[in-house]
Amino acid sequence: MGINNQSINILSIYIVLMNGAYILAREFNLIVTHEPGPDNYRYVLSILREIVPELVLVDTGPAVLLFKCSDPYDVVDRLREYISELRMVYRIIPVDTVTNAYVEDVAEEARILAEEKIPNNRTFRITLRGRLYWKETRAPAHSLDAIRIIAEKIDRQVSLTHPDYLVYIRSLRLYGRRRIAAITVTTPDKILSLASGKP
Repeated sequence: MGINNQSINILSIYIVLMNGAYILAREFNLIVTHEPGPDNYRYVLSILREIVPELVLVDTGPAVLLFKCSDPYDVVDRLREYISELRMVYRIIPVDTVTNAYVEDVAEEARILAEEKIPNNRTFRITLRGRLYWKETRAPAHSLDAIRIIAEKIDRQVSLTHPDYLVYIRSLRLYGRRRIAAITVTTPDKILSLASGKP
């Protein structure tokens, strides 16, 4: 039986299983959060596409847009020049990698990124948005327990008040199905935060 175009499209979008790990067939690398509501969604999507036409929308969630672009850090820098037009936007977050939303998987990916990106003499802080789970039991992990496990894997000094780097983790559902975790390791200025106290 042949594979039709619809089947190919579905395969290109949904998560595939490989060697026991979920690999995203069409990864995103930029997260934009915004004020809730369909009008705000349409406005934010329109203005982002106007400023950065090459953005590819991968998926949407409640007040969240997931994009694919060639260089998410460059996009953040470009959007920084249009802050006055991004009044409905909460945060714009470049993404370094995406993995399963299990504490153990996130901890390992965060460790690898931290070793690559955080100099030995610099400090870090973990910011966790959303829920992670324990791999063996699939039970939800308490945020403080998850942060402790992740931080223990990173061989750098912690600073809760004035970190040189952020390990930013956001758990969300992709395509309304499996929960995944996006991980970013960067200096605080590379995450564009336009609304204090918002997700």
